[in-house]
This record gives sequence, C-alpha cells and structure tokens, in this order.
Amino acid sequence: MCRKPIAVGGKLIKCSVSTCNAGRVKLVFCSAACWDSHLPNARHRSAYFTEEKAGRPEV
Repeated sequence: MCRKPIAVGGKLIKCSVSTCNAGRVKLVFCSAACWDSHLPNARHRSAYFTEEKAGRPEV
C-alpha cells in the first residue's frame, strides 16, 4: 500500500487469499501494517499473511 521498494533477499508479506496472488497482479507488502491497510478494500472473509524472502522481480 505504501509502494516502498522491497530489496532482493529482503522480507516480504504475501496475502493468503488466492485472488491477491493470481493473474498479473501479485500483491506483496513491505510490512504487516501495509498488509493490514489492504484488508478494508479487499473485503476478505478470512485472511492471513505469510512472510517470504524476496526474489528477483518477474519480467
């Protein structure tokens, strides 16, 4: 939500909901606070996040 760059090898947050991780738009967040601010607009029923290590961006 803040659009801060996430460094390769850095921590990123992914939403557990499949629609956030499918298609061309794969949402990742820099922090739990940014993920939390995404929830009111996304209207997920039951969501959580996972922490992962950032890789190189796909082209």
